[in-house]
Amino acid sequence: MKRKLATLVFFLSLLSLAAADLHLVTEDFKISQTLEGGYFLWVRKKADIGSILLTESSADPAKRAHSYTLRNPDYNSLTGDERRILDGEFLESKDLYFLMDSTPEPHPELGEAFRIFIPYVVTYGYAWSRMGEIQVLDGTFLNIRTFERPYADYRGEYTDNPFKLQVRQMLLAEPEGRFMEETVDSFGSIAARGGGKALRSSGEEDLIEKIGDFIDGVDGKSLDLVLCLDTTKSMYNDMPALKERIVPLIAEHTGRFEGFRVGLLYYRVRVLGGRDIPEAVFEALYSGIHSYDWQAEERLIVLIGDAPPHPRPRGKVTAEMVYHDAEELGIEINTIILPQ
Repeated sequence: MKRKLATLVFFLSLLSLAAADLHLVTEDFKISQTLEGGYFLWVRKKADIGSILLTESSADPAKRAHSYTLRNPDYNSLTGDERRILDGEFLESKDLYFLMDSTPEPHPELGEAFRIFIPYVVTYGYAWSRMGEIQVLDGTFLNIRTFERPYADYRGEYTDNPFKLQVRQMLLAEPEGRFMEETVDSFGSIAARGGGKALRSSGEEDLIEKIGDFIDGVDGKSLDLVLCLDTTKSMYNDMPALKERIVPLIAEHTGRFEGFRVGLLYYRVRVLGGRDIPEAVFEALYSGIHSYDWQAEERLIVLIGDAPPHPRPRGKVTAEMVYHDAEELGIEINTIILPQ
């Protein structure tokens, strides 16, 4: 099937003159999307590197302001139990899930390597100073800080390795049924809040049948139907079958209606030349609600995609706006979840 991958672009760092070899080059890392709602970052365990830590990419040249360590808002088993030394002592807080690793493990290409899970939303800072969150998407700037000592211990040497995340989508052979957990959860929630149902599809083999199931479940005499389709590259395999069979589908399942209209809305997002992994789902639903003249007795939107919504609104459209406006117009929102 399909998986979306990511790459890192490193910039030359002139911030450190460390004697130890703590610098990274492109060949020292691998990063890829996971089905857990984020990325796995692998960094080669060089002889002088004892640990790695992710931080903000920007820094105060005068060194008067900290560049903060990035954290996972929630516990993750991969890095949630990693311990950190600060000012010579282990931190005792149990709810600060720093994005760091001191325990390398085997990697098929890198050999021994550190691994960090990076969620789509990371936090930094503290309430008594400066704090916030970063959406880790295409074009995000971050920094891998490499340490001579384990546990991100500043008593040894350390070096900053700034990078930019660039997301690209590739079609890879994968086992059937690799649904992203975050997509399943979000599409299920969207359907529940929208008064509809969420179905899973294996892709081109049964996608048309799933759409037909929604049409067959309508009881009214007339139907307005809008299909909101994710058309990013990861959906490439599913589009030909849909284009070929959509007209026969309409003819087969709509003969009983006194009136029937269908609209197709395609959505995709390009940022800095790349593609986000989360997609413009709520923006697509909002456009589906407001771009058509809804008149029929029964009104359905079917959202079809394989990626979750952006973790935070990236414009004026919010989830609550979508649910409110759909209810006001009597539109039922259904979803079809496709595998990665």
